[in-house]
Amino acid sequence: MSGLYLSSFRPVRIRVSALVSSMCFCLVSAVELSSALPARVPPAAIPMALRVELSPSLDSTRREQQLQQELLALKHKQQLQRQILIAEFQRKHEQLSRQHEAQLQEHMKVRTVVVKHQQELLALKHQQELLEHQRKMEQHRLEQELEKQQREQKLQLLKNKERGQESAVASTEVKMRLQEFVLNKKKALAQRSLNHCISNNPRYWYGKTQHSSLDQSSPPQTSVSIYNPPAMGVYDSKDDFPLRKTASEPNLKLRSRLKQKVSERRSSPLLRRKDSPISTLKKRSLDMAGDARCMFAGLSVVAGMGAGSLQKLRQHQPLGRTQSAPLPQSSQALQQLVVQQQHQQFLEKHKQHFQQLHINKVRHQSLHPIPTMTDETIHERSSESFCMCLVHFSVGLVYDSLMQKHQCMCGNSNTHPEHAGRIQSIWSRLQETGLRSQCECIRGRKATLEELQTVHSEAHVMLYGTNPLRQKLDSKSCPSQKKILLPCGGIGVDSDTVWNEVHSSSAARLAVGSVVELVFKVASGELKNGFAVVRPPGHHAEESTPMGFCYFNSVAIAAKLLQQRLDVGKILIVDWDVHHGNGTQQAFYDDPRVLYVSLHRYDDGNFFPGSGAPEEVGSGPGVGFNVNVAFTGGLDPPMGDAEYLAAFRTVVMPIASEFAPDLVLVSAGFDAVEGHPPPLGGYKLSSRCLGHLTKQLMGLAGGRVVLALEGGHDLRAICDASEACVSALLGIELEPLSADVLKQRPNENAVRSIEKVLENHSQYWRCVQRVAPSAGLSLLEAQRGDSEENETVTAMASLSVAALEKRTEDEPMEEEPPM
Repeated sequence: MSGLYLSSFRPVRIRVSALVSSMCFCLVSAVELSSALPARVPPAAIPMALRVELSPSLDSTRREQQLQQELLALKHKQQLQRQILIAEFQRKHEQLSRQHEAQLQEHMKVRTVVVKHQQELLALKHQQELLEHQRKMEQHRLEQELEKQQREQKLQLLKNKERGQESAVASTEVKMRLQEFVLNKKKALAQRSLNHCISNNPRYWYGKTQHSSLDQSSPPQTSVSIYNPPAMGVYDSKDDFPLRKTASEPNLKLRSRLKQKVSERRSSPLLRRKDSPISTLKKRSLDMAGDARCMFAGLSVVAGMGAGSLQKLRQHQPLGRTQSAPLPQSSQALQQLVVQQQHQQFLEKHKQHFQQLHINKVRHQSLHPIPTMTDETIHERSSESFCMCLVHFSVGLVYDSLMQKHQCMCGNSNTHPEHAGRIQSIWSRLQETGLRSQCECIRGRKATLEELQTVHSEAHVMLYGTNPLRQKLDSKSCPSQKKILLPCGGIGVDSDTVWNEVHSSSAARLAVGSVVELVFKVASGELKNGFAVVRPPGHHAEESTPMGFCYFNSVAIAAKLLQQRLDVGKILIVDWDVHHGNGTQQAFYDDPRVLYVSLHRYDDGNFFPGSGAPEEVGSGPGVGFNVNVAFTGGLDPPMGDAEYLAAFRTVVMPIASEFAPDLVLVSAGFDAVEGHPPPLGGYKLSSRCLGHLTKQLMGLAGGRVVLALEGGHDLRAICDASEACVSALLGIELEPLSADVLKQRPNENAVRSIEKVLENHSQYWRCVQRVAPSAGLSLLEAQRGDSEENETVTAMASLSVAALEKRTEDEPMEEEPPM
């Protein structure tokens, strides 16, 4: 457009140049002509002699006059030409100005047309994009309606199919009914077996006090503890349970065949008589295998204390009566029945005693902290209370492969940091290092809807805790989910939290139930401590909002249930995930019975999720019980071992010791470990340091510590950190920290952050004033200062005692007045 504008003015410039050149040429010609004419000579310049001679000559005078007249005529002509040239120049200038204005107007018209054309193109493009979006939305709606119609058709076909016809794919309704059938069957079997075998193990009584799942989509739970370790500390490889297949995925074909065989046996008396011995033996063998461990403790008491009698009792096979039949008349069977009755009477005698003892222990934990018990003390107390009944304390692990099914529907785990490979890698590392074989593996379960509602709203639980079929049935009371289409092609509830219609709700509930199961076993004394390898994480999930890969807050729900069911007085929650646990803080912000301590990257609110300022100390009765060690300063330099050790030494451990918790829960996010990129953390904490921090926490609450996996996305980093933490829980000697770390002082940003936390909590905790001056010291300097302070206090105390004794010796004793 600029080229067109310049080209339109080019002829005007050429014409003006030509006009100026012609005028200059005329002026130069006039000057040359005037210089060529003879100059007029004044009379005074002529000599006198010549003047006399010329005077008579008239011709010369006339000639001179004629020349002067011609000169005047030329000058006049020159002036006229000059005026003509000026007039011509003005005329040409006006003409060129008019042409310039016309070209300028034409240029403006062209420009207006071009701009209008561009606007029309943009409007057309926007209209096309809008139509394309509407077309996609319409196509998505049609696909949803088609999928809905297909699902309804399948459901209708399954409802209308004949009873004898097998179905290749079981619907959710069929699965739910099968689960209900299996659950009722197991409950009936447990009720019948209760008269023959009542375990005296504390795990059994804890299992009896547990709740049963009220939701049909949960796996069926029995009242007896599922996993029993081998007796007398003998390891048996057969006792290791494989990864389970829950009742939500039944083998329908196998069950239909078994059902058909059972119906044939019942319909034909001949077949029943023929097969009855074999079936009875098989059934009794299964029952006796399940009851052998249950009977072992009581049989050992009745038979005696000798090794010979114990060996005989190991070979003993208890009765496995599951149906009404005449009593066996053999002497061996009668002996077994007598032993069983004696064992049952023994257990009934001690049942109420153990329950009362356990209730008193849990209720008095808040008033009297439980000291750490050695193996000898445990053996003595267990012998006195339960007469050779073994109380086995160990480290618990909980894991379930069904949690791996929670993944994006795009199938590409590289684009999603929170993926199934996280827990799979951790579990494999624990198996490879042999740590898993040293721990007790417990089975997880799905949390009930009532348990989830202890922290989350009913609408939130119905949205993210139930399957699509139940949401369809409860469509009147259940609001619709707000989902978005992710760039990868999958579905999510926000830009980074994926949602799988089939498996996400089950995995999230299984993660919560597994953490609750482990926490209750530790709180009841069945386990010493434990580590929950679960996903999806939970500490970002708020009352009605899922975020940050989290749907249900597992640790918060476990703490709420401890308060409601076991009346635990004081609970400490430590969150060392690099992101602040906004959901956990929200759940206990006004609760003085729960102390929440979080160590996270804050950067003045510019790091996700933006909450967790040091000024957030709690509200109402919970003021002072919310501690945020909010590291600020970005990654210049990044926080590492020295900074976390300083935070634990000056903030976490002093306040936690003064709080004196009954149980410690750890939101164990490993994304602060070195190996994570800056958007996911960027800190340089070592896995070795996390092991030592875990060991420090084990000094609280009698060692009752439960770690639940939260964040952490670098596979090598989270595997190393998990190995270090589990080693610390097992009491394995940890690799010492390097001398450089022990001598290193925390950086200035960390010191300022810690001092700000101490300033905000100085009015709530007495220990803060004592540790505040040592915030900037290294670990060795702080330990040296503590030892010097202890020596000073000891010396002052000894001097005070000596002075008091001397004063007592010098003063005479007063005589008592006479009566």
